[in-house]
Amino acid sequence: MAKTLLFEIGSEEIPSGYIAPALAFIRSHVANRFAEAKLESEAPEVFGTPRRLALRVKAVAETLPDTVETKTGPARQAAFDKDGNPTKAALGFARSAGVDISEVGFASTPKGEYLSVTRTIPGKPTAEFLPDLLQDMIGLIPFPRTMKWSNPGVRFARPVHWIAALYGTDVLPVSFGDITAGALSYGNRFMAPGPIAITRPEDYEDLLMAAFVVPDIEKRKSLIWEGVEANAKNLGGEVRDRELLDEVANLLEFPHVLVGRFDEAFLDLPTEVPVTVMMHHQRYFPVYSLENPKALRPCFITVSNIVPKDDAVVRAGNERVLKARLDDGRYFFTEDLGVPLKDYTEKLRDVIFHKDMGTSYEKMERFSKIALYLADLLAPEKKDLVRQAAYLCKGDLNSLVVCEFPELQGIMGREYALRQGSDPEVALAIREHYLPSSAESELPSGAVGDIVGMSDRIDTICGCFGVGLVPTGTSDPFALRRQTIAIENIILAKGYRLSVAALIDQALLHLAPRLKRESAQVRDDVLGYFRSRFVSILQGRGIAGDVIEAVLRDFDEPVDTLMRAQAIMSVKAEPWFGSICAASKRVENILKKAGETGEVKPELFAQDEEKALFARFQETEAPFIAHALRGEYPSALKLLAGLKEPVDSFFDKVLVMSEDEAVKANRIALLKGLVGLFDRVAQFSKISS
Repeated sequence: MAKTLLFEIGSEEIPSGYIAPALAFIRSHVANRFAEAKLESEAPEVFGTPRRLALRVKAVAETLPDTVETKTGPARQAAFDKDGNPTKAALGFARSAGVDISEVGFASTPKGEYLSVTRTIPGKPTAEFLPDLLQDMIGLIPFPRTMKWSNPGVRFARPVHWIAALYGTDVLPVSFGDITAGALSYGNRFMAPGPIAITRPEDYEDLLMAAFVVPDIEKRKSLIWEGVEANAKNLGGEVRDRELLDEVANLLEFPHVLVGRFDEAFLDLPTEVPVTVMMHHQRYFPVYSLENPKALRPCFITVSNIVPKDDAVVRAGNERVLKARLDDGRYFFTEDLGVPLKDYTEKLRDVIFHKDMGTSYEKMERFSKIALYLADLLAPEKKDLVRQAAYLCKGDLNSLVVCEFPELQGIMGREYALRQGSDPEVALAIREHYLPSSAESELPSGAVGDIVGMSDRIDTICGCFGVGLVPTGTSDPFALRRQTIAIENIILAKGYRLSVAALIDQALLHLAPRLKRESAQVRDDVLGYFRSRFVSILQGRGIAGDVIEAVLRDFDEPVDTLMRAQAIMSVKAEPWFGSICAASKRVENILKKAGETGEVKPELFAQDEEKALFARFQETEAPFIAHALRGEYPSALKLLAGLKEPVDSFFDKVLVMSEDEAVKANRIALLKGLVGLFDRVAQFSKISS
């Protein structure tokens, strides 16, 4: 008969961002352990609130399945003497297997017959298997940070207060530090703080719901969003910031949705100021106007962890807190408008960016020079705008609003620049040079933002590598991975034909006095880092692994590299393509053993097949190179189809390693020229044919 397993860890409030990863681990860990043990059950369910992480598995078999064990002993000739009596080796084997010698059989192997014992080991009771699994799992749950408290010898995200562990109606012997599992849980800290006796794991959700706890995260999210949307509709507006839902749902156990209001005068502030205060500081949902998508309504929606006796009291408290924050924002904004943005830029001279890379002003001077270099290449008509944007883009870091609300960097710079008369394109670039902020984020809308953003990032990347702050798999404090991918995504999205190596050279040129490592080594490391990040971009675009390896041999221009990869993918299934790849592999192996070769000498051709290959090569070479130089890689590759037949015939009929050294060298020179042509697109020998 199957039973239901319930396991709950109760603690102080766990940070909201810790909960979902912890539950994902618990679900997968238990599922994997059950699968390894071949223990039958339904799929694990997980529940989580700030005060609990829980697991329930229904229909868990009461006994693990039997296992069949086969032991092999000594060879037959070593197991019996000449009279057929068992030797000490045979008797010892039988004794170790727990059977009488008469029960020992034989197993045939390629090396002969060996003693063998096969026995069935009964599966142990599930109630004996589960405690160790659950007890070990507690300490394995991954949290960004853990803490110690009065409970000796254990660590957890927050102090643990109780553990409930039931298999059917039986309490499992699980402990964590000095806490022993029982059959009790606890309700909402404010509305039903007393213990809850759990007699049946199947009743877990209902028992907690009665104690003002919604343990299922998805149910909590649905309740919150339904309430938020309904209230927004009643206010004649809408809510859009669904990304806040995950965080809010993991900040409480029993959602109660409330509406609050604020003075319309605060709507004169840039929209991002009240939105930032509401979302990032208070976890309120802003309400947007239906008529104007960019405008706010003077109200907000918040979610309480309790059902208060009087909503008005809670509403008034939230409104009071929000008003104080908005008053601060309005005061800071007004003060900032009285200071020219360039004055804030000059104050960057007193701000240390990094002790080994100088002040933020020095950094701005460096990437401004890189930006002008890029402007000459990509948008020479916007060079003056690039100069202005690069100079002003970090100024708002010294503003009062950004010091109070760091999330608004760039946004406030744009506002100050606009209100102080800067060119709108400069103001927009001040905001957009921070984009993209993630792999899914929008890109800058204009070239000025692209150029300033790439320049800022490449200075940071090269600077960090140059002073030894090289990211590792577990540590990337300057987000160099994200910044590298941002540069590559901008280049690809805008089609900029830009050399990454040349961009790195420009950054290192201006960083030279600050470098603590050899410039050439830094260059190689940074270029390699860009190359490795580009692998994930190509994978995300569906490029096969062997094609990625083939095109990245000479990685420098991202746009060109992507075009070559896509062109190869477009012809990879063609019937002629395998011959080209196979030929490239054979030639590469031949060239490894060959020395230097000269020009091809047609007069040394002795067979029709090598003459035919050379003739087709000459026909193909010029148009292939012309297409490749124009980036017309699909057209270039299609020309290779004509080489299939002469290539196949050559390798079928011609002995490359002729005894005549001159003939051999001439044939190798022909093949070397052929592969050199292929290599203009990719290293075909790396591609699986």
